[in-house]
Amino acid sequence: MSPRRLNKRPRARPWLIPDWMRPYVQYIVNTGGNDVEDMINGHADPLINLPLSTLQACVKSQVMLLEQLHHDKKLAG
Repeated sequence: MSPRRLNKRPRARPWLIPDWMRPYVQYIVNTGGNDVEDMINGHADPLINLPLSTLQACVKSQVMLLEQLHHDKKLAG
């Protein structure tokens, strides 16, 4: 019997923090002490690890907000 595969998503190239975002990473909260890149690249199954899945969703939403602000040229610097 083969081991059960928990993450059925295809492996994509990992997301890396863009240089312009580095000054703002210190303001990203709810990481649970984890690295922002690890949180963005993680895909915790809420049925298996709800706390980690929730933290990942929080971090992803903050990164998406920074990306949108950067795109709209509303970030200083």
